[in-house]
Amino acid sequence: MSDQQATDDTAPEPLPPPPTVLAEHTRLLDPPRAGELSTGWRVVTACLWISVIVAFAAVWSSSAQLGLSTWWLGPRADPRSPIIRLSPFVAPLLMTIATFNNMRRLPWFGIGASLVTAAFGIGDLGRVTGLAVLELIIAGLALVVSAASLTGVYRAGPGAPAADVGDEPVR
Repeated sequence: MSDQQATDDTAPEPLPPPPTVLAEHTRLLDPPRAGELSTGWRVVTACLWISVIVAFAAVWSSSAQLGLSTWWLGPRADPRSPIIRLSPFVAPLLMTIATFNNMRRLPWFGIGASLVTAAFGIGDLGRVTGLAVLELIIAGLALVVSAASLTGVYRAGPGAPAADVGDEPVR
């Protein structure tokens, strides 16, 4: 046996190349599904609905400080029930939760939630016009951002199954 053959038999097998950091992270994440928002638009949508909650809290505070009662708050002497007083916050809160859970069709739900939010402003038009206009501006801005977020929706590629088929990711 020659020295060359002896070293070849005892040489270790070459190691496989190390996995890249990017490849490890992409294996852990689910691919986006058709109907979901892109990450950037999800951040914008979450900030939007959190801002709507804060803006309606500001309307509540302004109403109390000015002594002007919106229909959903009622007069100070006879306030509405807590369920009615908190009702303007339900749609924005549900949208915030849906955004954090990465639900499909978020822009469409956002458009619906902004219309529900606008109903509170419409109800105040005859009572407190200034606060009603503010509520309608808040709802209008939410509507515009929700409609604009339709541009960030993932769509199914050619030959991919429709988005309505189960919860399986589209490949």
